[in-house]
Amino acid sequence: MGQQTTIVHLPAELSREMCRKIRALESSTQISKRITEVTELWLDGAPPSEAELRVAGSLAARLGAIEGVRPFSSVVDQLVDHVSRPDFELVDVCKLIELDPALATRVLRVANSAAYRGQGPCASVTQAVVRIGATNIAGLAMAMSAMEMFQDLGGIARRIRAHSTGTAVVARELALSLGCAPLAPKVFLTGLLHDIGKLLIIQSGDKAYAELVARERVPSSIHLAEVTMLGFDHGLLGACVLKSWNIPAPIPQLIAWHHQAKGAPGATQWTRALDLLRLADVIDWLLGQGCQANSPWVARLAQSPDGVRAGLAADTLPSLWQDLRTVRREALEIFG
Repeated sequence: MGQQTTIVHLPAELSREMCRKIRALESSTQISKRITEVTELWLDGAPPSEAELRVAGSLAARLGAIEGVRPFSSVVDQLVDHVSRPDFELVDVCKLIELDPALATRVLRVANSAAYRGQGPCASVTQAVVRIGATNIAGLAMAMSAMEMFQDLGGIARRIRAHSTGTAVVARELALSLGCAPLAPKVFLTGLLHDIGKLLIIQSGDKAYAELVARERVPSSIHLAEVTMLGFDHGLLGACVLKSWNIPAPIPQLIAWHHQAKGAPGATQWTRALDLLRLADVIDWLLGQGCQANSPWVARLAQSPDGVRAGLAADTLPSLWQDLRTVRREALEIFG
C-alpha cells in the first residue's frame, strides 16, 4: 500500500493568525530590502547612522505606495535596450523613433533648438539622432516619458515640470561653457528629472505636501520642510523610484544628493556634475523671476561653494545670461 497523506486542519483563528504573521514577515522583509537599497543609494556604501536608518525606514514605507508603475512605452523600452548594445545600428535607432510620431516630433524640435546649436536645420530624424547622439536620445526619451506621467496634476505640477525643464537646459549650457562638455548630456537628463520626487508625492494624493510645495517661494529650501514633514526629501525619494525604473547611474545618485549638504559621498568624479545641477536649480528660479544679469543674486552664485568648485568667474554668468534666457524659453515651448 502507498503511503497515505495526512491532512491537518488548523482551527480557523489559528490559520488566520499564521497568514497574518506570514504577510507581516513578507512586508518586513520587503521593507528591510528597501532600507538597504535606500542607504546604498543615499550613502554610496558608507555605514548608516541610527538617524539615517530611521530616515531610510520612513522612506521605504512611502516607496511601497509609489513604486510599481514604469512609465515607458514599448518604443522607449526597445530604444533603450537597443542603444545599450555595443553593436547597435543607427538606422535601427531612427526606425524605432519614427514608430512614435510624438517622440519623433519632440526629438526634431530639440535638435533644432538653441540648446543644440548646429550648422543648419535638422530636417529628418536621422539628422537629429546624429546631432544629439543615439544614447543621449534614449535617455531623453526616458526622461520625457517619465515627466508625461504628471501632465494632469494641475498648476503646481506644471510649475515643477517647467522648472525641471529650465534646470536641464541651464545645466547643459553651464557644462558646455565651463569646459565640462562630457557632462552635458548627464546634467541635462538629471535636471529634467531632479524634482520628480515632488511630483510623485503630489500624485500619491498627499494634500498637505501639495500645499507645502504651493507655498515654496525661495529656491533650494523646501527640502528642509520636507525632512520635518516626511523624514526625507524629494531628491532621495525620486532617486529611489528612478533607480527602480532602471534609470542608469549616475542620474539617481545625483538626484539623491542634490539637496544633501554633505555632497556626493564616495563619488568625487560626479562632484562637478552635482555643482552644475545645484547652480542650474537656482539660476532657473532667478530667470523665472525675471532677474537681470547684474542682480546681486547672480553675483552671489559665483562666490558660492558650488560656483567656486564649478569654476565660475565674476563675469561668467552675466556674459551667459541672455543665452541662458533664450535656451530656457525655447525649452519651455518644446517640453510644455
